[in-house]
Amino acid sequence: MSAMVSSTEKRIVSSCLLSPTAYNIPLFVRFAEGLNIPRMYNLLTRYMEDFELFRTSYEIHSEIHKRTRNEPPTIEVRTFEHLDKDRLIGEQLITIKDRALVRFLICRVLDEPGDYLFINAHHVLLDGFSMNLFLQELTQAYLSGEPAVSQLYPPLPEEAPQGSMQAEGGGGRTLSFGKYAPFKSKLLGRQSSEIHYLNECFSLDGSPAKRHSDFAVALTAFSLSLAHFLHSGSVYLAYPYLGRDPRNYKALGNFVQLIPFGIELEEELGTETDQLIAGIQSQIFASFAGRDYYDELIRTEGMSSMNIFRDIIFDYKSGSLIAKTLNEAHGIQLEEAHGYRDEKYGLHFSVYKTGNDWEISIISSEYGLTDLQALLTLFHSILQKLYANAGGGLRVGDLVSLTAKEEKHGGEAAPETPGGKIYDEVAGIVSALLGEAGVQANVSFFDLGMDSLLLVKFKKRIRESFNINLKISDFFNYHTAELLAGKIMDHLKEAN
Repeated sequence: MSAMVSSTEKRIVSSCLLSPTAYNIPLFVRFAEGLNIPRMYNLLTRYMEDFELFRTSYEIHSEIHKRTRNEPPTIEVRTFEHLDKDRLIGEQLITIKDRALVRFLICRVLDEPGDYLFINAHHVLLDGFSMNLFLQELTQAYLSGEPAVSQLYPPLPEEAPQGSMQAEGGGGRTLSFGKYAPFKSKLLGRQSSEIHYLNECFSLDGSPAKRHSDFAVALTAFSLSLAHFLHSGSVYLAYPYLGRDPRNYKALGNFVQLIPFGIELEEELGTETDQLIAGIQSQIFASFAGRDYYDELIRTEGMSSMNIFRDIIFDYKSGSLIAKTLNEAHGIQLEEAHGYRDEKYGLHFSVYKTGNDWEISIISSEYGLTDLQALLTLFHSILQKLYANAGGGLRVGDLVSLTAKEEKHGGEAAPETPGGKIYDEVAGIVSALLGEAGVQANVSFFDLGMDSLLLVKFKKRIRESFNINLKISDFFNYHTAELLAGKIMDHLKEAN
């Protein structure tokens, strides 16, 4: 059976054509008392049969088609002497072209008292919140010993009027990213083209006073950390829309949208931090309105806004949103795999809070480990100070310095001017792909009509023409014929 493909699905599928194993969500559920394997196997089979979502895959040609198959995915049962989680994740990675986009593995572990259920789902089917809802229901059905009678239901089609709140809920705020270009250049100066994973846990001292939401405080702390880290008076990032349409609240596959966020700090250094947090909290609440910020920004900001979504993502979770303890009495615990693969972003900073305990996971495809550790240390310090500021009087300027000497941005390639051989060849490829007679040196490919599917062809043509394999992020960072020609020239010089 075939079905329509939503715009959200198209975005995810297109991204996965550029990075085949992006958007994997591997999770381990630990059963401290061991697993009743036949019971769990039968339950999973029932869910696979009942939900078309788990039997969905995509066929990608010139168009994208969504297919639902009759046969459910295979549920494996394996015995391990010792469970090597990283190795298992590597063996079970999913690409968007696979026939099954979810994998279940029941793991009997000989050297541990407990057993594991391993699940890897592709993000095109489920988001993390939906996965948690599914795991909570699966756990309840498993412990009750009763057949699964699901309380979850499929999401409403995208054509449903989710945007009906758009005009009222957005608060009329115009998104402006006028100073994004210099912020972007500072990011480029830090990028080192490496993939790193960093994980750290800490507890805050004392009992913080509750004046604002934890999300607003954490987002403020991260924004100030980033400003200090880059010595930048402006900060731009994106965070997940946590509001979710209440009609779809218990629906599997209901995607959380990324909301762009920007803050200007040059005029805020004398502002009390409580006042800054209150303003950010108001901005967060205004964004929980179902607006399609992604399309809105693409229409109005062109290439600059697209970069927001691959530069920095700030992802906040809490115990009230995503439960890690699925059943305390029986010791059933969700262990989010640190190998969660979201390497399409330059930096994915994920915060999980429960009580006074904080767990931070950072995934970066662009920044070195030293830089990531420095950013994490800044975040911990500023977060502690914001929560400890019960008496007020703490100002933004007490936490950040924007006056450091300007750094050299080694990540930017020296441009090759129009008329050069490399430039002419790049411009010719763009012209042929987009049907543009003349490609100006400083006009973004994306403003001319480049999309993710065309970008795959563009990357291939560049590889064939110059015998170099650029990263997909290079096409976003060097998004004009002049900039990309300079990047290619630097690559060729290094190769020689």
